[in-house]
Amino acid sequence: MKELKLKVIAISIGLLFSFLIGELIARVYFFGGAAFSYSKTNSFGIFNNSGVSKYSETEGLRYELTPNLDTKYKLVDFKTNAEGFRDKDHKPSKNMKKVAVLGDSFTMGTGVSENELFVQKTEELLNVPHKTYEFFNFGISGYGLDDYLTILKRNALAHHPDLVIVAFCASNDHKENGVDFDMNDFVIKPKHNVFWDSYLKKLLKIKLAPNTYEPTTYSERQLTFVANQFSELQKVLVQQNSKGIIFYIDLVYDPVRIEQIQTLAKQKDLFFLDVSEDFKDANLFDYILNELDPHPNGDANAIFAKKLQTYISKNESLLFEE
Repeated sequence: MKELKLKVIAISIGLLFSFLIGELIARVYFFGGAAFSYSKTNSFGIFNNSGVSKYSETEGLRYELTPNLDTKYKLVDFKTNAEGFRDKDHKPSKNMKKVAVLGDSFTMGTGVSENELFVQKTEELLNVPHKTYEFFNFGISGYGLDDYLTILKRNALAHHPDLVIVAFCASNDHKENGVDFDMNDFVIKPKHNVFWDSYLKKLLKIKLAPNTYEPTTYSERQLTFVANQFSELQKVLVQQNSKGIIFYIDLVYDPVRIEQIQTLAKQKDLFFLDVSEDFKDANLFDYILNELDPHPNGDANAIFAKKLQTYISKNESLLFEE
């Protein structure tokens, strides 16, 4: 009987040790070196329970980022300015070409370090050798076209941008609030400690039952919604004597969708730039955070920035004409 108990204990210890080793391997697989940091691993929660957002008092906005944050989110340092955006505080400046960038989590830079964000990287690239550009990052995770317009009117116009870039997230920005989804379903929850989640379980789930990719398609109703939002955007820009670019962002190249959005942009006299073509033959796993979160990583942001910098440099006289 004693020998049986010892065997059971030995087996139990072996199983526990195997689980711990498997858990460590899974965390390193997903997070690399960050797996050994409690604060970084604990920051990998979902947006509404991560402690970075608050309910908005602005009509039409369900939530926004909390101003003056200095925390971690999705493994990286996450800071916000006094306006509640992942950007520096901007002081009044003259003789600068001002560019406001509106967008969602791709623009906010989920899981991307501040020095890798495509908005900031584009500014850096354009300011060599002389500093003549000032970029403003107005991206907030989960926002859509109608939210971009609200942020444009409430925040961006106060900085008198010469150029407004809408970072059109191809997999989300065709969706209409109240029809395709309901923003009121967004509920801010207490911050959840995800350090104690089982990442071995998550890894096994991914490997044993991988998700099948279903291409995004736009319905006629959704294209009408996009067209109406582009029209409203252009009305505001005309009043401000500003130009606008629809910057089509996706890691999946789909010429049908690209043409649909490009056509709508041109109809509204908006410039159009597609970056998804740069990923046409790429291995997507090289350009996402990890298999738990397919947001673009720093390498993808570098491609976004180079594409945008090249386009702006080439068309500077048209985009910033007096």
